[in-house]
Amino acid sequence: MGEQEPVATSETDEVKEEEELEKLELPFPNARVVRILKKNFQKEHQIRRDVKISANELLGRILNDVAKAMDNEEFYTLSIEHFNKASKKYRSVDLQAKRFARIKQLLMKQRAELEEVIMEMEHSEEEF
Repeated sequence: MGEQEPVATSETDEVKEEEELEKLELPFPNARVVRILKKNFQKEHQIRRDVKISANELLGRILNDVAKAMDNEEFYTLSIEHFNKASKKYRSVDLQAKRFARIKQLLMKQRAELEEVIMEMEHSEEEF
């Protein structure tokens, strides 16, 4: 088992860490990114510094990619349609996962039905 980092014991330690993170020139205010993460946790979690930085950098890369896709548009004024088009691949990930789960469930059901038919056929062969 790996060693764990010591848990921040006081609010001043957390404040110092937040101030250090803000000095890294990350794409977004780090406190806001951490609040979004914690808001979506169902259980209490301590978030390590490298996770905070990586989450912030990922969000920055995603927004950079969306901006580049929007920049390919011929229009001077960009609308929500342009944003939706540029961000579609990020919004459709969840939809794809749901589709895969449905397909997997369907295939499992078909497999069970096929196994049942095979067993019936084997059973009927024994009777002949």
